[in-house]
Amino acid sequence: MYNLLAKKGQLFAIGLGVVIVAIYLLTVLGGLSNAGYSVSDDLVTVLKSNSGELFSFFDLGLWLTIGLLGITALVAAFFGLWHLVSNIKGSLTGIIAIVVILGLFFLLYSSASTDLEHGGAISKTLQKFNITENISKMISGSLLTTIIMALIAIASMFVLEIYNMFK
Repeated sequence: MYNLLAKKGQLFAIGLGVVIVAIYLLTVLGGLSNAGYSVSDDLVTVLKSNSGELFSFFDLGLWLTIGLLGITALVAAFFGLWHLVSNIKGSLTGIIAIVVILGLFFLLYSSASTDLEHGGAISKTLQKFNITENISKMISGSLLTTIIMALIAIASMFVLEIYNMFK
């Protein structure tokens, strides 16, 4: 399977993309003609003048895109896990990095304060949008983890460039 995808994978992906675009264009052109419009009509002015008009024939493109993204995410996750399990020794540094990032997140999540009990502007906003304490802590932990990881990445770029200058 890997050899087939390595040799013909890009051709298959391009072919699938062309087929999906062709199906989408055919449904849009057919839907436009069935609704009594042509490609040269300005649909924005039609929607402004007649707000009850629905152009549901455009939805197929959205659903095909969501479906392809879902399939892609599942296939990427499957192959990632498959390579992880098939070569555990080679994947050890990646596993350690994921564990460290998750540990950092859970540390920041557990130490995050909830602003619901302070009664300030943030508390009012959290209550307005019905954000619970756990969601607030998850947002704080995620933001702080992202900021720390970005700072580590920027610092490592500088340190490694300096190291490469003297190497």
